[in-house]
Amino acid sequence: MIKYTFAILLTALNLALPTSVNAEYVIGIDDVLEISVLEYDNLHTVATVPADGLISFPYIGNVQAEGKTLDEIKAEISNKLSDSYIKYPVVSISLIKSRSKNFFVYGAVSNPNAYPISDDMTVLKAISVAGGLTPDSLYGKINVRRPGRKDEPEYQSISIDIRSTMEGKSKTGDMLLLPGDIVVVEPSEKFFVYGEVARPGRYFLEDNMTVLRAISVSGGLTPGGLYGRVNVRRLQNDKPGYEDIEIDIRGTAGGAGKTGDMPLLPGDIVVIKPNEKFFVYGEVARPGRYLLEDNTTVLKAISMAGGFSKYGSSSRIKVLKPKKEEAGYETIKIDIKSAMNGSPESDMLLHPEDIVVVSEGIF
Repeated sequence: MIKYTFAILLTALNLALPTSVNAEYVIGIDDVLEISVLEYDNLHTVATVPADGLISFPYIGNVQAEGKTLDEIKAEISNKLSDSYIKYPVVSISLIKSRSKNFFVYGAVSNPNAYPISDDMTVLKAISVAGGLTPDSLYGKINVRRPGRKDEPEYQSISIDIRSTMEGKSKTGDMLLLPGDIVVVEPSEKFFVYGEVARPGRYFLEDNMTVLRAISVSGGLTPGGLYGRVNVRRLQNDKPGYEDIEIDIRGTAGGAGKTGDMPLLPGDIVVIKPNEKFFVYGEVARPGRYLLEDNTTVLKAISMAGGFSKYGSSSRIKVLKPKKEEAGYETIKIDIKSAMNGSPESDMLLHPEDIVVVSEGIF
């Protein structure tokens, strides 16, 4: 009689083994349950919920576990036991492992894996649980793949602006996770810088990366690239191969046939070519090869070469310009006297590999 009175008291007070899960937690496939009955050690059971959702319990057989809360399962076991076997059963049930209520973190994190979910689990917390971002994902994309319902696609993809949240700029970039959510962290996109920069190589495509920023990130131009041409090689979407875009990095807007500073896309290749050259030969103080700076004209070229020598003639100047479609040079005579007297149209801009020839005067 004392035994039954004590059992009735326990039942009234609902004394069961404490659980660490929410009372509304719904049991799913692969969850692990521990069930015991007070003073009946032989009924102690540890059960993993199988694919059909039914767990087996001594004396009473199968009990539906999937889709029910712990209290509902306990009530069913208590009712079935009290029908025939134990008059006042005191059943305790707890969740040992929550395997059905997991979220997943894949991609560029330190420990990609499945993790048990909690009521306050967010994307930012999930990344922390998974060991944090790897160095090559600091500028990568983050998406949450969420299983759809019956009337929805198999998965919906939700883009997450986690960096704004991490930097304190926004609280809307983070979000609560649901069971089955998959947090996918993609590696950072890359771009490349080759040629006349201090540190050519591959770099992460940070937000708002432009050609000028790319050159700065790669250490800046070398002396051999100060007047070189800058191109962006970009993969074409509609056909194989690359498109070459010439960049005017020294002007805020593109020059003739050029584009000014521009945003980079994943896979872009910034190419800084060596400085172009031109030549000055003949009757000047320092004949030789020179860097083709912006807006170098014949008059400026002669000045760079130290001016006319003792026998140099301002009336006998010509430019040898390489032909585009065949070997040899085109010869252009220059009226440098008019340019020196304030007539700029008599001067001309030089192009790569042009040769300025200053001949002796006729006496």
